[in-house]
Formats: sequence, C-alpha cells, structure tokens
Amino acid sequence: MDEPDDALAAAPHLRRFHELHPEVPLVVLPPERTAPPEPSVPDDVLGAERESTDGTLATLLDAVGPDAARAVVRTVWRAGRVDDTVVPVAEARLPLGEAGPGTVAGPLTAALERGGWTLRSGRSGAARYLEGARGERSVRVVTVEDVVVVTVRGRALPVATATQHRLMGVVEEES
Repeated sequence: MDEPDDALAAAPHLRRFHELHPEVPLVVLPPERTAPPEPSVPDDVLGAERESTDGTLATLLDAVGPDAARAVVRTVWRAGRVDDTVVPVAEARLPLGEAGPGTVAGPLTAALERGGWTLRSGRSGAARYLEGARGERSVRVVTVEDVVVVTVRGRALPVATATQHRLMGVVEEES
C-alpha cells in the first residue's frame, strides 16, 4: 500500500499515521448507517410526559403517608441515552428522621407492586436500593443512612436540539 486510498486522504491523522507506520495495515470502515432521527414531539406531549412522571412520584409519596411531607421534590429534564432526546426526571429526597427505612421502603414497595412495576432490589455498600420498570419508565429508590431518594424517569422523547437545550437550561454562547 504505497499510496493512501481515498479514505486515508479524507482523514489527515490516519494518513500521517500511515506515513509514519507503513508496516501497520489500516482498515477504514464505511460510516455506520444510522436511522433518521425521529420527528420532534410537540410541547403538549412533553408536558404530558412530565405530568405523568410527577404523578408517579406523587403516588409513591402518598403511599409513604405523613412522612412524605418532609420530602424535597424537584423535576428536571435530562438528556436521553439517544442523541436529541430528553427524559423528565422527578426526584424526592425524604429524610428519615426518627422513622426507620422500613417505614418508607415497605409502603413504596407495596405501591410499586400494585402499580404493576417489575421490581428488583439489592445493596451496594451502605446503600439499599429498589429498582422498578414499567414499559419505558423506571423508578429507583435508594436508602442511604438517614435519607431515602426516590427517582422516577419518564420516557425518552425526541426533540430538536434547541428544544433540548431550552428544557435542560443550556445557555448557548454567542460567537
């Protein structure tokens, strides 16, 4: 391979590598074929998914009872695992105070089971966790020392990059 082929000509860093190490064979694969992006969902679908996520969290907190009144709750939009998607994430931090973890974990587990969630539980170091899935939505309950954190993730929704930035609070730098 005396002359680099078109793929190496289009990639100067690979061409330079080939010039320095001609004994190393280079295989340049064609670009991956990706599916075209899904069309962006309208704002009313975004709002409905956020309401559903918030509603799931509210249902779980209702199951805890009066202790849930001390919970600090917030809902944010996060980037999805696929480019140009967003996911509503509702989270509640519930200090246990004098109540033991069982007074919170038991009602949460029962509420998730009644709601048809597929559950699994475990322990990681000092943290106990309970994870649930139902369709594209998920719930994670983590108990660490004197705090229970309940996180509800909604469905990943396709959006335009500008909408993703707006929802996530990304400020574009002006050039």
